[in-house]
Amino acid sequence: MLYLGIDLGTTFTVAAYVNDHGQPTLFPDFHDANEFRTPSVVHIGEEGCLVGTPVEEILEDEPGLAHSRFFKLDLGLKQAVYQDHLKRDWYPQGLSAAILKKVLKDVDAFAHESIDGALIAVPANFDDGQRRATKMAAQIAGISQVKLIEEPVAAATFYGVHQADKEQTLFVYDLGGGTFDATVLQSSDDGLYAMATQGSNLLGGKHIDERIMRFITEEFVRQHGVSPDDPASQQQLRRFANEAKHTLAKPGKNRINKTLVLGGRTLEFILTKDKFNQLIDDFIDHTLQVCQNALESAGMDWSFIDKILLTGGSSLLPLVIEKVAAASGKGKDELVCKQPHQAVAYGAAMLAKQAFAGGDGKNLQSICSYDLGIRTMGRDGRPAVKVLIEQNSPVPTQETMTFYTNRADQTRMIIEAVQQRVTGDRVEEKSLGYFAFGPIDRPREKYPVEIQFSYDLEGIVTITARDPETGQHIKQVMDQDTVALDRALMDQQSWLQQMDVNI
Repeated sequence: MLYLGIDLGTTFTVAAYVNDHGQPTLFPDFHDANEFRTPSVVHIGEEGCLVGTPVEEILEDEPGLAHSRFFKLDLGLKQAVYQDHLKRDWYPQGLSAAILKKVLKDVDAFAHESIDGALIAVPANFDDGQRRATKMAAQIAGISQVKLIEEPVAAATFYGVHQADKEQTLFVYDLGGGTFDATVLQSSDDGLYAMATQGSNLLGGKHIDERIMRFITEEFVRQHGVSPDDPASQQQLRRFANEAKHTLAKPGKNRINKTLVLGGRTLEFILTKDKFNQLIDDFIDHTLQVCQNALESAGMDWSFIDKILLTGGSSLLPLVIEKVAAASGKGKDELVCKQPHQAVAYGAAMLAKQAFAGGDGKNLQSICSYDLGIRTMGRDGRPAVKVLIEQNSPVPTQETMTFYTNRADQTRMIIEAVQQRVTGDRVEEKSLGYFAFGPIDRPREKYPVEIQFSYDLEGIVTITARDPETGQHIKQVMDQDTVALDRALMDQQSWLQQMDVNI
């Protein structure tokens, strides 16, 4: 039986399995057995759907080629993010499905086995819409059995900390390509137990690259008086920014020199490590504030933490290691950073069989990353959120509340479900949409309807309604935007099947 662990990343995607020797192993690229990462970039044109490295290679010669990347950050949005040569709109789920179809071809080329299940890792701070969108992408790609695991739990599993013979309090600092998670976990000989998590979709390697790009652009404008906004220049800037970030992360590399030709104009550019650190100093401070929020949510400070695990490619930056060590009061050599590019996929692969086949695996206790409630009218006459399930509650969990109709002829009850996260004075809200429950067969004023909210093990929300007088469950009607999106995604599944995915 073949169970996959997949890290569907913002910038790169990798897939792993556990080999016959019990070791997690990455699947190589179909065309290059020395390449194990698929760039998360897609082009759809007259020759079909191109994914990953072929798109990057074409962009070197045709920088204006229509393509899409970073769409992981848009998962859960009910809007298209790309239009192909036939003017067809593509949603993030469809583009993510194209990445997964390419990965499945890699797997098929080397495994020659049918896939019995795939465990896909998602950021801990992904909300319900983003998690559902991830599962939808897998289904569009043709993965019939798919479950989700949170990236910090997967990374901690690979690091093997849950095999220790004593209890430990762990902190996972996960700085990926487009997202950042800070998670507190309790580890013991019987498993991992998440205690608190905080995160941001505005802190990731992509955002570091954009800071470098802005700095270069400002220097270019200062010298030439114009901004390099054409597609070729932007493509070159993005490539150089990523190259500079990785180069300056290496020991002994203190500067990078580059001659850039942007829009027909030349820029002799030098970026020193000191200047680079200045560019990202407040960025890393922001990640540390997220860490502090996670610790406070767990009722802890850094002194409670026994081990800090660094994962995600950008966690290798020297300034990250320096600042995390200083904030935590630990030595740099005490921070655990083992194969941060692969750790999530490896951990997901190690947990995949347990997720689908059960058995004697370690316990895994996850938590919900958002408050869950309904929007109501507050006493001051302003809309407010009535929280039923609080952030960081262990999952699965559920809560029930009884609502009453306010008219004698009311046959439906409409509520708006909301996820929210409160950080200091800042409240982040995400509506899950409006849900209409009905019909009520024998309506009257103040007719009771029980509404149940629940989080499952994957952090996905389910809302159901029950008529307490009859014991019958009341039908749920989705909003029209959701119905239209489901139809559009069915179209994209059909399009991918027709054109296939070229690798």
